[in-house]
Amino acid sequence: MAVARMLKVVVLAHQAVMDDLVGAMQHAGVVEVESSPADMPSAELAADDRRVRRLEEHLADVSFVRDFLGRYHTSEQPFGAFVSEKTHVSEAEYHALSADAGVLQLYRECEEISSRIATNERERDRLLALAEELSPWEPLRTQFARLRDTDTVEVFTGIVPAVQGPAIREALRGVATDVSVEELSSVGGRAAWVVMAHRDAVKAVRDTLALTDFQEAAFPGLMDYPAEERARALVRAGEMAGEIEALDRRARELATHDYHRSVALVEAVASQLDALTVRERFGTTERTFMVTGWVRERQRHALEEALEAFHGDVDLSLTEPEEQDLPPVVLENPWFIRPFETLTGLYGLPRYDEIDPTPLLAPFFLVFFSICISDVGYGAMLIAGAWYIKNRIDVAPGVKLFMDLLMFGGAGAMVAGVLTGSYFALDFAMLSSVLPFLPAPVLDPLNELPTFLIGTVLLGMLQVFFGVLVAAYDLAKRGDRASAFFDQLSTILMFAVLGVGAVVPGALVPAVVLGIGVTVLFKGRALEAAVNAEGAPAWDRAMGITWISLLLATLLVWSFSLALPAGWALLALTAAGLGISRSVRRAVVAMLGGLYAVYSMTAFISDILSYTRLAALGLSGALVGMVFNRLAGLIMGGASSLFEQGGTGLIGGAIVVLLASLVFVTGHVFNVAVNLLGAFVHPARLQFVEFFSKFYVGGGRAFSPFAHRTKSLVLHAGEVRQEGA
Repeated sequence: MAVARMLKVVVLAHQAVMDDLVGAMQHAGVVEVESSPADMPSAELAADDRRVRRLEEHLADVSFVRDFLGRYHTSEQPFGAFVSEKTHVSEAEYHALSADAGVLQLYRECEEISSRIATNERERDRLLALAEELSPWEPLRTQFARLRDTDTVEVFTGIVPAVQGPAIREALRGVATDVSVEELSSVGGRAAWVVMAHRDAVKAVRDTLALTDFQEAAFPGLMDYPAEERARALVRAGEMAGEIEALDRRARELATHDYHRSVALVEAVASQLDALTVRERFGTTERTFMVTGWVRERQRHALEEALEAFHGDVDLSLTEPEEQDLPPVVLENPWFIRPFETLTGLYGLPRYDEIDPTPLLAPFFLVFFSICISDVGYGAMLIAGAWYIKNRIDVAPGVKLFMDLLMFGGAGAMVAGVLTGSYFALDFAMLSSVLPFLPAPVLDPLNELPTFLIGTVLLGMLQVFFGVLVAAYDLAKRGDRASAFFDQLSTILMFAVLGVGAVVPGALVPAVVLGIGVTVLFKGRALEAAVNAEGAPAWDRAMGITWISLLLATLLVWSFSLALPAGWALLALTAAGLGISRSVRRAVVAMLGGLYAVYSMTAFISDILSYTRLAALGLSGALVGMVFNRLAGLIMGGASSLFEQGGTGLIGGAIVVLLASLVFVTGHVFNVAVNLLGAFVHPARLQFVEFFSKFYVGGGRAFSPFAHRTKSLVLHAGEVRQEGA
């Protein structure tokens, strides 16, 4: 239950075995390759390397085929529109994939189909737009070829808003008498006009039309009657649509036959390209090359077996990480903890030398999630839904891990539901009369709200102070025991003393004075500052120790209200010490630092109070469920009278029962879906903000071994199978 142990890999080999060695390492998939040492030249590939250029071209081709066929591929798995589909191939099929002549022919056909579809769609859209533009001109009984100016008359053709037609006519009559307007038809509020004006009135007519919403229309290339031209455009657009449909059918046929192969081929070609580009991270000499990287300690045998075939041509060295190294991180946890790695991954992996927080947060998150849902029926729904998604839908491994987390949470919600007597938020008294074997609830959150809130606060205190203990353990493990005690354990000591003072009668004042005073002393490291004052003579250090002893005596006097002048003595010694003693000055400054550290601890109160939101979320889910139960009950109440009527009333009663059941089921499904978001986000926030802030830094780098790409694939050692089938 920790960060996986890593070993540093150094492989020295002869140049002649580079291709085979790279293939063996990629097939093993257990080594993360790092860049070559700075003092060694890298095995850079030439910019015009034909192997790289060829694979890049193939990758571009097969990626186009995958993307093009993906638009016509329909996933057959449930919820395929929301879940990224996986392609299943055997390992033998995967390693045999290559961009052969058949793939290139498929690329050319897909490219031709795509190009023809795009061209036809553009032409169809142009023809439909032309037909729409010609619609108002259909009544014109003159061919476009003959609709032109003469020696004495100039023709204007255009579109005007139909409502403005009378006003424009009036304006034209006001500027010229030798003008004629022919309105053909109005379509969609637009009227087609043919305006004929004598040459002497052309300028006046043009200027008048320019002041209106008249839009001149021209039809270059059209010669026949408008109705004939429009009919031909519609016929041709229909032909274009037919050609597009035929091309779509062909594309769907190709997708049915070749889509999954194209997906696998993209991954295979990308892996082949990786096998070349990874060499740029190798260090080289004239005859040898060196590979450096990392391997998990438990996978060292897989690496050794992969390189065993090279015998004397390869030298493998596996060593422990050095202090300056930054190994990648892999989390290793038992099966029942592994689902909670989802939460750690959301925040960020730990550093290699840091504690894995997953086992520490797992029980807390599970309890908090259970409190937020806290219903037997809702927990069962979560388990059923998560199990179905994991086992009946071909989802990625990360999604399956998250479904395991939800199933754990559903089981916890069922336990919490039993303890609180919540079964689909139904009234427990009514439910127990029907099902007498149900155990009595331990806590009724609605009627015992103060107890519920206090319980969540206690849980918050438990986790927050547990985080402080983890921080102390981590510091002690690193050898810094002083910081573990003075910086971390002193926090728990202070709150423990204050807690005793609050519980024991008459102990409050001593607890506050001694608890806070001693914690200030500890956190400031005042004694250490006084004793370790560099260059101070013995009398100076003795004065510093005396000052601290007098400070402790003063705290005791104040705690028990003793009639001793310890405070005045401390003040006098402080005034004298600040002037003549370096140890006293250092101790006073340390105390001020400790005082600020104690002041900062007030944030613990807000951290702990944040846990009350668990009670709020648990209550909100129960209350919303009760509302839906009340609605369903009100609807169901009308069914009994209908059933008593008999005859057609039986049908009406059945409809009412069905409607009430629909409200009940839909309402609770909605409540689970909405409550699930809060039940995940808020407990996760408590881990990330209130818990992790006490000890966790994060920032680790995920282990990324050099392997075959299988992001969209599921490889099977033998015969291909479909998960969830």
